[in-house]
Amino acid sequence: MHRYLLLTLSLLLLWTWNVQAQESKFRKRPRSLFKQPDCYCTNRGLRIELGDFSCLYVDGTAYLAQCQMALNNPMWRKIEDGCPTTQLDNKQHASYPLNDAGGME
Repeated sequence: MHRYLLLTLSLLLLWTWNVQAQESKFRKRPRSLFKQPDCYCTNRGLRIELGDFSCLYVDGTAYLAQCQMALNNPMWRKIEDGCPTTQLDNKQHASYPLNDAGGME
């Protein structure tokens, strides 16, 4: 009787050890060990990071777009027609004289 008990305990120990060994093979690694892909968009040869905005010119039309991810690919998502511009009022414009080439003196 003592022999059967000892044999049963040893088989149980071997079985649990085998299960733990198999679980360690398939255990997920922490995300910190995975290298994240270097994803970004490009506009006229410039690198634009995810989440940043840029003015795109396509087929003669301009629109504001944001660099986003879609199905694990960086892509441009149209935000609005046209591109935001800044304008100088007449007082500021007059204080910067232009030369003949169109640049500032």
